[in-house]
Amino acid sequence: MKLVIGNQHRENIEIAAQETLFHIDFSWWALREDEYHTYFHSLLCEKHQKEFNYVGDYERNLIDWVNPHTGEVFLIDSVEYIVRTHCSIQEGYIPEGMAMVDSIFRALLAHGNQPLTIKKLAYLIGRVGQESTILRMLGGRKVYKGLRPV
Repeated sequence: MKLVIGNQHRENIEIAAQETLFHIDFSWWALREDEYHTYFHSLLCEKHQKEFNYVGDYERNLIDWVNPHTGEVFLIDSVEYIVRTHCSIQEGYIPEGMAMVDSIFRALLAHGNQPLTIKKLAYLIGRVGQESTILRMLGGRKVYKGLRPV
């Protein structure tokens, strides 16, 4: 048995951690319903922000959402549906310079909330080389916007 010590041990842990898959845990959002509606309204493209006007002014409708990868069916809010099916595929959906947490959230949403590695997330948000920073943020005790390991 080979004993791994010091920097090599830390490096092995970081490599393994970077292969951890992350997703949006919507059960985290379930405890923050008002925040959820406000945040999703902010993700709407300009066209749909005008259509839905103010976050409190529209009637919330639930829509069946079928996960295209697993076939699992979920009920989602109509605003979330519009964000997932239209706004998240628009050019500029993840603008350069956006806060890292918001960029990661948008990237996961744009990919159907399929679990992604730190390396893939860094690529999608234009932060290649910052994987360690992303890992420290997502792998810590505090949960940001429901971003958690699977």
